[in-house]
Amino acid sequence: MLSDEKIEAYRRMTPARRWKETEELMTWAWRALLALPLAERNRRLQVVRDEHDRSDANMLAHMRKLERMRKRKRR
Repeated sequence: MLSDEKIEAYRRMTPARRWKETEELMTWAWRALLALPLAERNRRLQVVRDEHDRSDANMLAHMRKLERMRKRKRR
């Protein structure tokens, strides 16, 4: 969890500085990922893909449910 001081520092940052920090963190994360052995890198990327697919499926299921409810209300 972030300290109150760190949260306040983020609030005072300009959007440009926040974006620069975001880019730096993304660069660091990609370098760390690329430094992993290929099998581990692929495993981690597959975990992210699977989570993304599950999230998409959940959202679509919810949207379909809402659509069915909307159609029932029209009747």
